[in-house]
Amino acid sequence: MKHIYTLIACLLFGTASFAQLPDGSIAPDFTATDINGVEHNLYDLLDEGKKVILDFSATWCGPCWGYHTSGVFEELHNTYGPEGTDELRIFYIESDDTTTDADLNGTGPSTQGDWVTGTEYTIIDNAANIFDDYAGAYYPTIYTVCPNRILTESGQASAEAHASIFQANDCAAASLPNDPALLGYTGGTTACPGEPVNMSVDLMNLGVTNLQYCTIAVMDGGTEVLSYDWSGDLATYGITNVDLGSAAFDASTSFTIEITSSDDNDVNNSSSGAVELATEGTSLIKVEIMTDNWPQEISWDISDDMGNVIESVGEGEVAGAEGDVFVWWVSVPETGCYTFTMNDAYGDGLAGEQWGSIAGSCTVKTYDDNITFISTILDYDGSYDFDSVAAGMSVTSVNVGIEEQTLNEVTRVFPNPFADQTNLQFSTAKAGAASIVVYNLVGEQIINDNLGTLAAGEYNHVLNFNGVNAGVYLIHLTAGGETTTMRATLK
Repeated sequence: MKHIYTLIACLLFGTASFAQLPDGSIAPDFTATDINGVEHNLYDLLDEGKKVILDFSATWCGPCWGYHTSGVFEELHNTYGPEGTDELRIFYIESDDTTTDADLNGTGPSTQGDWVTGTEYTIIDNAANIFDDYAGAYYPTIYTVCPNRILTESGQASAEAHASIFQANDCAAASLPNDPALLGYTGGTTACPGEPVNMSVDLMNLGVTNLQYCTIAVMDGGTEVLSYDWSGDLATYGITNVDLGSAAFDASTSFTIEITSSDDNDVNNSSSGAVELATEGTSLIKVEIMTDNWPQEISWDISDDMGNVIESVGEGEVAGAEGDVFVWWVSVPETGCYTFTMNDAYGDGLAGEQWGSIAGSCTVKTYDDNITFISTILDYDGSYDFDSVAAGMSVTSVNVGIEEQTLNEVTRVFPNPFADQTNLQFSTAKAGAASIVVYNLVGEQIINDNLGTLAAGEYNHVLNFNGVNAGVYLIHLTAGGETTTMRATLK
């Protein structure tokens, strides 16, 4: 639903930058038919050595219209397009499929004007699918794509600024016979002391002949950590992920990955990466997340060093509103190296302030048998975007686990305060009769829910306060032979 927020934001902050595909990403390919019935394929144009500007816009978007009528694209098209140097193609991509042909031509109710008359470069309509492939978040989003498929968000720049991007040396079409390039490190980023880390990198062929081999080394300063002789048959602009092998580190380490074999261009022969050493802790782990307004986008898991998932919460399983706090206690079975990974389906983590919500947070901590804090594995404050964030933990001692906690420690009410209804989430280590009784502050019974006999496990019970007056209430829970009372506020 963030598109609603971002589309509103585009009317207010047309020059803001919240791009979901960062500079250096590989542009997704697409085939689309323009409003004149001509089919275009992005990669075919790039293979011809063309540079491409993609203008994702909507007919009703004020900043889009302002830039469209600024004359920048007309200048670029006339100078560098088919009638100029023939090195550039520009696409206006109308990305809101709810708009109509009338809107595009300036006569509909959702338009800033006539987008067609006088536009000599290509217009593609009904292209929300392409916008989504590019993880579009706001209008206008303007990318420059180089022949090597690598994109840069050029934005609402001047004609000179656009030209400086697509005429730069690193945006040139392939011209040298032997030109392997490293795009980025893709291997492991966390490790326990002495444990091997799988290391890999994306390799692209920027040469005009097929790439047959190259040697790639991982360097820690002047020390070679490992070296790998790659061989294959990679076509021009082709990309392959190269598994370099594994290496062990005794400390957090930043390193470079370098092509050490000879080629015709050494400017693109290096990339960088880092491995963070895992934090020592215990087997009893507390995961606490305060959500922004989109909790359903979050998922997380804890896995061992073989990739086996010990505990996980899937996308869509976290429900609630901004500011809700969710707590999970996890006991891993034995000592060893584990990884906590949190994912966000939208790619912005819990950084909700940019969409008018709040900044969420996530902490992962370990505790001893007395529920005494031992160490912090992850402390994320919602200040940056992510698709995925990971933190390693080196479990050095095994605790009894969550079963030693009291009912009070594993019970919470959310949301709180609330309107109409709320959730009571609790865990019980023993089977037994369970009930929930709600009282007002003068001792009157408001709700009495008999839950019957519950097996040991985790539970969520919805409490319905429809027709109840606003105020403070006491929720009395009995489960597994224990009792606890929680305070809640009905708005």
